[in-house]
Amino acid sequence: HTVRNAYAKLESDGLVATRQGWGTEVLALDIFRVAESVTKIRSHTIGMIVPSLYHSVYHDLLRGVQEIADNDQSMIFVCNTQDQSTQAWRYLNQFLSKGVDGVIVASEDIEQYQPENSNLPLSESLGIPYVSIDTPKSKGYTVNIDLENVGYQATNHLIQHGHRRIGLITYGFGTLDYRLEDLGYKRALDEAGIEVDPELIFPVQSFSSADGKLAADNLLKLPQLPSAIFAISDSMAVGAVQAIQSAGLSIPEDIALISFNDIPLAPMLNPPLTTFSMPGYQMGVEAMTMLGDLIQGKKTQQREIILPTPLVRRQSCGCPLD
Repeated sequence: HTVRNAYAKLESDGLVATRQGWGTEVLALDIFRVAESVTKIRSHTIGMIVPSLYHSVYHDLLRGVQEIADNDQSMIFVCNTQDQSTQAWRYLNQFLSKGVDGVIVASEDIEQYQPENSNLPLSESLGIPYVSIDTPKSKGYTVNIDLENVGYQATNHLIQHGHRRIGLITYGFGTLDYRLEDLGYKRALDEAGIEVDPELIFPVQSFSSADGKLAADNLLKLPQLPSAIFAISDSMAVGAVQAIQSAGLSIPEDIALISFNDIPLAPMLNPPLTTFSMPGYQMGVEAMTMLGDLIQGKKTQQREIILPTPLVRRQSCGCPLD
């Protein structure tokens, strides 16, 4: 009787199916059924999913989330996907089964797992509040930056310095957010009447300095060198600095360089790196504040918050130090 009751409970939870004469089969996990079964009592725990613990931006992000979460003594559980989106979905399943009060997901498109026949945001389908960070076009509550504008402003800044042959070091997997930076790059060139040269666009497979160096090395092999390079992350730009200087060229005299993130290393490079500042800490504060309101049942009219990314002028593109 005990075994029979256990099987009946597993079947009622949607975990197994029993057919007479065939036996019992373990079913695929239905995350939405799990969400319905978890307790609605506050656990004062928050799940947070990030693609990396290596990048300083996510350290700043976590610091902002933690500061707001501490106000009601909520505990943060952090999972690192190591840039594998399938891991993000698995961690979300686990957070739901543990009964967290809400989830924050950074730079991962969880919406892709929403059932095709549903017009609801994923957060409403899951039954718990969910806020995304750095995920353009999200249907739910989100905190973003205008990445297309970053690409546009970075390229336009180089154009204002007189550059017309501008290389682009970008991310090769074509995720939406970094495609937006590419679009900004192309829009700035188009407005200036400069034809986009595919040879000047070099995609790589990671944001590492090693891949940034690889991309810059290839740009430096072109018969006509670029006079400037826009790298979509500072870590890539670090590698580009190594490649340019190893080739016996000077920055910015021979090749100007501009980037995005403003990591702690940026002002310590030689020359200091001109870059756009990523508001990681403020994104964490805004996301956790929004999530906290949703957990308490407060309705917010602003489903998307877009934060500014100020330009930090330094010497790598020819600007004097601020």
